[in-house]
Amino acid sequence: MTDIGLTEEQQREFTEKFNDIDKNRTGFVSPFELGVLMRSLGHPLTDEDLRNITAENDRCVTLADFLTIMAKREQDISLQEKLKDGFLVFDRDRSGYINVGTREDRYRSEFYTQMTSLGPNPWDEKEFEEFMSEYLGIEPVASRGGQGNANEDGEVDYMEMIKLMLKAKQEFPDVC
Repeated sequence: MTDIGLTEEQQREFTEKFNDIDKNRTGFVSPFELGVLMRSLGHPLTDEDLRNITAENDRCVTLADFLTIMAKREQDISLQEKLKDGFLVFDRDRSGYINVGTREDRYRSEFYTQMTSLGPNPWDEKEFEEFMSEYLGIEPVASRGGQGNANEDGEVDYMEMIKLMLKAKQEFPDVC
């Protein structure tokens, strides 16, 4: 594992892909080329991602910048898989939803019980409510097709929750 968090094989693969795009061997790729490169590696960038990356790197991206971006993307994928595996424990019917209870009975849900009692640093009631309020603040989520919300039926799309958690990690890296 290299000091940026990529295996030697990943670093070699990403360097080769970068060099394939950097045909003039300038050591830089343009925002457009970065978008093409990222899509080719299965990591498409949103317009917002592209703006943030190029703002941080003076509109051009070096190989070192690119490897750092890829290391972060690979770490996010790994974290997303771990979170998904954790939520699957609560998704017994594999529907993509977990029951967190309605506003009235949230404190009786298995999810609440586990989140406030397990692990080295279980949440207290306030922390759990803050966590849930973040998700409930984005309701209704697209995956529900406009049908109800978690406050009404207690069902939460955990992939949407994971996206929210990863976004929070990006915005507050020292907290998450």
